[in-house]
Amino acid sequence: MKPGRTASSRATGRREGFTWRANLALAAGLLALLIAVSPAPAQERGIGDDPVLMVADQLVHDETLGTITARGSVELSQGERTLLADSVTYNQREDTVIATGNISLLEPTGEVIFSDYVELHNALKTGFIDNLRLRMTDGSRLAANRGVRTGDKRKLLSRAVFTPCESCKEDPSRPPLWQLKARKIVHDEQAKDIIYNDAMLEMFGVPVLYTPYLSHPDPTVDRRSGFLAPTTGFSDELGVIYGQPYYHVIDESRDLEVMPIMYSSEGGVLRGRYRQHFTRGEIDFQGTAGLLDQREDDRETGDKDFEGSVDLEGRFDFDRTWRGGFDLEQASARTYLRRYRLDSREVLTTRAFTEGFRRRNYASVEALKFQGLNAGDSRDKSPTVAPLMEYNFVGEPDPAGGRFQLDSTVMSLTRQTGADSKKIAIRSGWSLPYTAPAGDIYTLTATLDTDYFHSDGLESGNDGDTARVFPQLGLNWRYPFARAGGNYHQTVEPIVNVVLSPDGGNPDEISNEDSQSFIFDDTNLFRMNRFTGSDRVTGGSRVDYGFKAGVYGDGGGSSSLLFGQSYRFLGDGPFEEGSGLEDDLSDFVGRVSVNPSHNLDFLLRFRLDKDDLSPRRSEVGMRYFHPRFSIVADYVLLDDQTNSDNIAGDTSFLEREQLDLSGSINLNEFWSMNGRVVQDFSDGANRTLIASSGLVYSDECFTFGLVYERSELEDDDIEPEQRVMLQIAFKHLGGFASN
Repeated sequence: MKPGRTASSRATGRREGFTWRANLALAAGLLALLIAVSPAPAQERGIGDDPVLMVADQLVHDETLGTITARGSVELSQGERTLLADSVTYNQREDTVIATGNISLLEPTGEVIFSDYVELHNALKTGFIDNLRLRMTDGSRLAANRGVRTGDKRKLLSRAVFTPCESCKEDPSRPPLWQLKARKIVHDEQAKDIIYNDAMLEMFGVPVLYTPYLSHPDPTVDRRSGFLAPTTGFSDELGVIYGQPYYHVIDESRDLEVMPIMYSSEGGVLRGRYRQHFTRGEIDFQGTAGLLDQREDDRETGDKDFEGSVDLEGRFDFDRTWRGGFDLEQASARTYLRRYRLDSREVLTTRAFTEGFRRRNYASVEALKFQGLNAGDSRDKSPTVAPLMEYNFVGEPDPAGGRFQLDSTVMSLTRQTGADSKKIAIRSGWSLPYTAPAGDIYTLTATLDTDYFHSDGLESGNDGDTARVFPQLGLNWRYPFARAGGNYHQTVEPIVNVVLSPDGGNPDEISNEDSQSFIFDDTNLFRMNRFTGSDRVTGGSRVDYGFKAGVYGDGGGSSSLLFGQSYRFLGDGPFEEGSGLEDDLSDFVGRVSVNPSHNLDFLLRFRLDKDDLSPRRSEVGMRYFHPRFSIVADYVLLDDQTNSDNIAGDTSFLEREQLDLSGSINLNEFWSMNGRVVQDFSDGANRTLIASSGLVYSDECFTFGLVYERSELEDDDIEPEQRVMLQIAFKHLGGFASN
């Protein structure tokens, strides 16, 4: 007891010592009772051996009746847990603890439990609590007429109500948006189950759904075997869709999910996923298989056939230097995954690899096989690469400040139809930076490509072996200027880059595999070899020139500009007509970036014709985010007629004008709208490829979404379609979605 409070007794002798021992039992018992009717088991809520401290206005010990009573603003504390009550009585003879009046328990987790009457029996193992009310840390509330704890570690709550919704601020007496009422709720601590009997879901106080039985794991369970929420929908092509997943926990490191999916117009698919964790790695297997209707010329043939897919991934750490893994990705048909809404990827990659990192060294060995899923892709022409070996090294600075670098590749590539190739490519280089007394910066770079190639099946017929030795020498000059203003600073940096290379370097005997679909832009203007791979090199001597400028505000805003051009003064370049580099004098390329604040950015990348400055390639992006609304816009204009080495010989992708515009707006605290449109302007057309709009309601306990989408994309048996999607989610109870 604190000083200033009083204690009275009808007994004499050992009153004080007995009172404290009894109070310890009283306090621990009441804490155990209230925690027993709380959502989590007592052992999960941190009941320990901390001392119990008690404060009360009056403490009475009646040895005749064998009772101890604390009255008036009783406060019991154990660790970070605090109990408040008007009166607490412990009956030693009947082994009973009773608390009455304004009982509240403050949990260390932030939960608060309220009650009017608590009674505990049987060595504190059983008892009941009347008029139970619980407020959880996330604002959810639980109330029951009575809570009973049984000897078999079960909690029984009668006439219970649960809701995660907050009360109406204007009228707290109004029913919440939704609540779940049950005649009885049972919490089995050993099985860690919460079971509802005769449960009714109410919305705005109106009953909408009844279930005689409902069960789910308690909050302490991370995962549990059982049925998951089903998938339902409707498609113009597939008819009614229903999928019912089942999740099975095998053990702590393995689990399995199986979902049969039925299509009323097509058949059915079985989808599965198996995961397993090891000490040094993991595997993740996903697969599908189905007996589906077959089509020919967009018409059903009346036959059914098996189709399926495999997606297996493994990752393993061998030691501190080496790691490895594998991916197996295959589909039975090119449009199978997209048609049945199973996956949206455009390329499936199968590979096995190992790689190592040590200081300034990197090495890898891998094998790859590809399956393209776009129109025009062919299995026979898709390459298999085995092996592909790479080694990269960056040296320490030498006494002069220069740095050595080595990149090497060994590759063998085969196809069922088309060119096969093998190569050994080694690119060694040395670079030396130097800052002159005037502040200008020079970088001298020398590289040497020493390559061996063997090709078979080339369209040119120039099969056989060839070797290539290709040196390059480059000198880059930069002179950055800076000026400080009142609340900003400005930089201007002219750049001149001279590259000396022999003419040619790309004989017909070399198959181009890793340098296809070249795009001339600001990223490779000053690069010595403008190709990304090693199959093609940039022959001829040239000078690249341009400048960078920027303005940077002290408040975080910035704007920058890069603009430049290239002139080839010796030799013929390897670039095709329409690339912007086919003539000695190139097109202009540049980039403009404007970031006035953290929530607004603007980016423009462009290529302008050298003769009339007409746009040959433009990419415009804008992002703006506001607490009330957001806008995202991307515009691309591709007027390229680039080299014929692009994939599958298809140039249509490089001749495109398209706008992708999306945005959202918050109508008020709970309602919002969003939309997206993808518009195609290619070849003078004005065609909507994708259009969608949505209306969403979301608060602390309930989410409702209605989305309409129209797609005009076509590919073999994939036809244009319209979809309406409805989503409803109840916090803690899962959700329902319908297409």
